[in-house]
Amino acid sequence: MNRNRIVVTVGPTISREEVLLRLPQAEVRGPVAADEVLRWGLQSGDSLLIIDGLFLQARAVRHKELLAVLDRGVRLFGSSGMGALRAAELEAFGMRGAGKVFRDYRDGVLVGDDEVAVTHADAEAGYRPLGWALVDLRHAAAVAVRCGVVDPGSADTIVRAAKALPFALRDTPTVIEAARAQGCHGAALAAFGAFCRQRKPSVMRTDALAALRMVAADARRAGGERLPCPTGHLRYRGRPAELSVTTYLRYWAPSDGAADQAGNAPALCCTASDPVPPGGLRDDEVINAFALTCAGFPDLLRSVAAECLLLDTLGVPVGAGLRDQRRLLSTMVELDDPAALCLPWKPLCRALSSRLTALNLPVSALSAAGGDRNCSHATSALLRSHEKTLPWQEAGPLLATRVWRCDPRVDWRSPLMQRLRISPDFVRICAAVARGQHAPLPAPDPGELREGCRQVLMAWGAHDSADIPPSLAAHGFLGLGELVRAVHAGWSYLHGNTTLRS
Repeated sequence: MNRNRIVVTVGPTISREEVLLRLPQAEVRGPVAADEVLRWGLQSGDSLLIIDGLFLQARAVRHKELLAVLDRGVRLFGSSGMGALRAAELEAFGMRGAGKVFRDYRDGVLVGDDEVAVTHADAEAGYRPLGWALVDLRHAAAVAVRCGVVDPGSADTIVRAAKALPFALRDTPTVIEAARAQGCHGAALAAFGAFCRQRKPSVMRTDALAALRMVAADARRAGGERLPCPTGHLRYRGRPAELSVTTYLRYWAPSDGAADQAGNAPALCCTASDPVPPGGLRDDEVINAFALTCAGFPDLLRSVAAECLLLDTLGVPVGAGLRDQRRLLSTMVELDDPAALCLPWKPLCRALSSRLTALNLPVSALSAAGGDRNCSHATSALLRSHEKTLPWQEAGPLLATRVWRCDPRVDWRSPLMQRLRISPDFVRICAAVARGQHAPLPAPDPGELREGCRQVLMAWGAHDSADIPPSLAAHGFLGLGELVRAVHAGWSYLHGNTTLRS
């Protein structure tokens, strides 16, 4: 029977073994970070409990990612650390919190993120905490006062001294010395230190245990059998709410599956029976791999941009099926093969040339340059030297396709992925990227990375600095920074490529 999954993210707050002791069916993962939860293939009826999360070593898990998970129908819980923060922020949307830390954040008793921030060791060392979370230190001081170990004044001094320190310096010796500097008696500090070593009071751990009980009880009430259900579960204070699928969410979401026969891309939120999407790659990883390894990618990107620009003049949404898009395009472009992955440039160029005004672009080189034969400096940077000498009826449409990618309002990834998923190279390239992620090579040093990027640009025909901007634009990159990040991320699958060898 296909059962509902339960995923729990833990780190310094509670160990993997303790989670499995209380929730044997759970999939235990390390502290959650950005760009992860949408890769885990969670579906309607599954549960995700966030206890610990990263925010210093990596980007913190985003609210939008969790909203997308809620929209899938996933039961989302949070407690203790990052989970308590996100649960307090997203309770109105259906994320459920457990424990005192969550309640204090929700009710405004706690306001600083550093209250739950704690340094810890890596995964090999079991995420062992290397310092105090302020909520735990405050809790330990309160317990020590109730037990008569320290007086209230000494406890207040210890907490104030810790709060004045950066969270990364809140280890026991530093906190003790800071409290001593504020006049706390040595005997009180010694007694408090011995008490904490013996009792190890932790409100975050107590909250984590409460969250595990909540998830277990919820799973028993819901039953274990998976029931197929479409997306659209998001609620705001109990009322249906629509998830805004932005270009950023598409960027973070994994690319899974192939397009249907009409050329429609799969839904952003996977509902397939397989719990893990094939490859689990984000759209940007797939697009960058095509850009770096496929010689025909610039032509495809140019074709997609031209199609979208033409459709935009007709008011057609980019989410329409590929067949519908091509049918509408046929009214203004002669299509020999409407099912082609990449439409020929010449008919697209002719159609674009007559619609430059509708795209808010100059209709001639003279108007583009304010009287000069060539394009203005700002726009000419996206054209190669030989492209600037083309008639404006050819250079203008080409420039339009290069500018299209630069508009932050444009959802360019969806139509591009729509074509890439039906590309004969899609499976091969995704497999290569996945292999590189599962068996990564050592990260390149700065010199290797610089040489790798230089070789890529040389392979693209960028032999001088003036050729770099148009070469980057033709391959879908907004600047050198994007190329550097793409080469660094794809180093493992690019390493065998001769274009990257010195």
